[in-house]
Amino acid sequence: MILATIRHKLHRLALEQHLPGEDKAPMSKRLEKTEPYFIGMFCFEAGIKIVALGFVFHKGSYLRNGWNVMDFIVVLSG
Repeated sequence: MILATIRHKLHRLALEQHLPGEDKAPMSKRLEKTEPYFIGMFCFEAGIKIVALGFVFHKGSYLRNGWNVMDFIVVLSG
């Protein structure tokens, strides 16, 4: 499910068109409205993994894996 969400997000990013002077194409404005849904999905996924693995205090926890650290930083910056 998450991989499908990532693929959909990549297609959305490919469709964006940035114009000079901070203008945006009409399609980019419509696509911008979908951003909260993507952030919600990625936060939900990180939350489930944190609950399942633990956050940081024991071996094998969420933040003891390099990919999860990167995922956590991306979700926080989103």
